[in-house]
Amino acid sequence: MGHRKKPMTSWRLIESPPAEIFFHMALDRELFEKFAEDSQALPMLRIYRVTEPAVTVGRSWGSSLHNDEVCVRPTGGGLVRHGKDLIYSVIARRDSFPTFGRVRTSYLSFHEAVQEALVRLGIETRLFRCDEAKISRNLSECFKEPVATDVLFEEKKIAGGGQWRRREGFLHQGSIQLLQGISFEGMREALKDAFERKFDIVWSSNGRN
Repeated sequence: MGHRKKPMTSWRLIESPPAEIFFHMALDRELFEKFAEDSQALPMLRIYRVTEPAVTVGRSWGSSLHNDEVCVRPTGGGLVRHGKDLIYSVIARRDSFPTFGRVRTSYLSFHEAVQEALVRLGIETRLFRCDEAKISRNLSECFKEPVATDVLFEEKKIAGGGQWRRREGFLHQGSIQLLQGISFEGMREALKDAFERKFDIVWSSNGRN
């Protein structure tokens, strides 16, 4: 008897055109709110970039800042500078994939997918180990202080993420710094392919928002 093939899971794919960071953060929040209200909503991957350099901070730090030029993310984490990165968001339920039930295991899975995408582009990376991580109680630049499972290239963090979890599901936002010679379009296609393989995905649609 042959082995039974693992069933594929339908996900929604959104490839958004470039826009200001405030628009993208608001859209992620809106999409997550709508997802939480619809028990039949499909998991989603959205890939996007900004039209101009921008700075975001995690929601826990937002109330302590008084700067109209800094955008507060709906997810957690410290300060992230955007402009030369690919940003992606995942919205899913905890039972959408075996590793999604816990924060750490879901982070690991997403960053393994990022690693695989980079391998396809000829970039070898490693994941920051738990025993290397430091606990910082101050607002810091995320890409200067990696945490467990962040993606490192030549010992510098190039990919990380933050999450917002509710009973209905979670929103994961990730940033991948585009290394020299790697285009946004190339990284986007490699990431889509890596997600398909990692999470056994079949895309239900390829929309644009």
